[in-house]
Amino acid sequence: MVPIRLPALRERIEDVPDLARHFFAQMPAEGLPIKHLDKGAMSRLQRYAWPGNVRELENLCRRLSALYAEESIDEEVIDAELAETVERAEAQDDTGPDSLSGAVERHLAAYFGAHHDGLPAAGLYDRILREIERPLVTLSLNATRGNQIKAAELLGLNRNTLRKKIRELDIPVVRGVRSEH
Repeated sequence: MVPIRLPALRERIEDVPDLARHFFAQMPAEGLPIKHLDKGAMSRLQRYAWPGNVRELENLCRRLSALYAEESIDEEVIDAELAETVERAEAQDDTGPDSLSGAVERHLAAYFGAHHDGLPAAGLYDRILREIERPLVTLSLNATRGNQIKAAELLGLNRNTLRKKIRELDIPVVRGVRSEH
């Protein structure tokens, strides 16, 4: 076996646009809308150091797809997302009880703000829950390699409830496979 060294993302910044487009193209498989980055947003991503490497970029693309109403993401949104990432890293404790709640509240405020003087379409409650629920169930299944009993236990759900959620959310289930990016 020959070890292969893959340079860190910060050492191959020219790959960021292609990787971001690739991750956004995968979002419909997770039930999330495709987003596009404008030139300013793409430029901002290329100026970022990427301490979390490619996985951090993938997670950012997933957050942008799940939590922003706009189809085209601009530099201001990227700045806000990256600032939150830095704040979480500096806090050293992003596992506090308010961390997820605070992040969701900030994103929902931006979502409402994107509608200016209007309101989002009716049915917001179910849409938001679905956007959170689908990646949570999908990632739990990935973490347990498709083992629904373990995933149900991890989520604190009854196995039959999990199976119902999988059907309702149209989540493909593959046993024994772990998704590696």
